[in-house]
Amino acid sequence: MTRGRAAWAAVLLVLVAPLWGEERRTNHGRVFPSDVREITVRRGQVFSLHWKLAVQPGTEHRTVGPPPDPGVVVPTGADRVRGNPHYLGNGGELYLVFRAVGRGTTELTVDNCWESCGDFDEEYREHRTYRIVVR
Repeated sequence: MTRGRAAWAAVLLVLVAPLWGEERRTNHGRVFPSDVREITVRRGQVFSLHWKLAVQPGTEHRTVGPPPDPGVVVPTGADRVRGNPHYLGNGGELYLVFRAVGRGTTELTVDNCWESCGDFDEEYREHRTYRIVVR
């Protein structure tokens, strides 16, 4: 690509990118609420775990070890959707997104903890294990 074309592409990106705004989101695939304990999906399918968040600074939903079997499920990202500041307590939504790569069963553990999450179970506010079945 020539420098002229690259410059025009950069200008176009700067002009068009703001049009995406809040509507540009990650593909969440099939969405499962965070309170389910078993998830069944097809091989190749994208899926996510979904939380409606309260306004609680210092909490962080994250996967912890042992990781799910990478031959069955791989994480592809997280999407945090900001809440509406006009509604008291609306902290937005969180989607932890995965892709089913091979048939089998594995487990995924997610913790929601304060600040650094520490290494001690008593510091966790929430500790959930999900059984994932890929067919």
